[in-house]
Amino acid sequence: MERKRKVVGLLIMLAATVLACTCNFLPGTETSPTVPAAEPVNALFQDDFSDKGTGWEVGNYDGGSVGYKEDRYFVTSIANGSTMWGVANRSFDNLIIAVDAIQIAAGPDDNNDYGIVCREQGNGDGYYLLISGDGFYSIMKSIDGQFIELASWTESAAIKTGNATNHLQAVCNGSSLKLSINGQEVATAEDSTYTSGDIALTATTYEDQPTEIHFDNLVVSSP
Repeated sequence: MERKRKVVGLLIMLAATVLACTCNFLPGTETSPTVPAAEPVNALFQDDFSDKGTGWEVGNYDGGSVGYKEDRYFVTSIANGSTMWGVANRSFDNLIIAVDAIQIAAGPDDNNDYGIVCREQGNGDGYYLLISGDGFYSIMKSIDGQFIELASWTESAAIKTGNATNHLQAVCNGSSLKLSINGQEVATAEDSTYTSGDIALTATTYEDQPTEIHFDNLVVSSP
């Protein structure tokens, strides 16, 4: 599905006031993880996307497309500011999601974002745990179609920039949200708006050129 990105507060990719959250870092600065990010155990759902019948959303929209390709799941955003996401058509409450995210194509400035959505509400609302091709990360909440930064956009050396593979892990456990990148925990936030929902994979371009992200080796597990 798709939505034109609306962000509450300052422009995306700039530090914003933290809303309804607590975070373990100072805005605009990178901190070292206090606890190494653990790989998920007790798998609830796994998908390497080699089987096109596992139920993920497939579709073409004005702003891009989602579906299966080359034994991966892809999300392509072709319209500037158009957020694309594809849902798994499943329901979870507390979970850990781990996935390999591969940037295949982007604009010359790598001005985009991509990552994991948990507790998606059927209309794109939910929690977005994101990185960007130019090396930033954030945790965001979509509510009534508007995006609120729970952890402001912050640069991190943990992110492999450009057309590269990043291993992402999102924890959505009670009101706690955590994002780890390539084994390093980079951000936490607290929010209790959503308690359950679908999972999704997402991408947005902020340039006139498309952003295409492939996802592979997805594992959903209990926290």
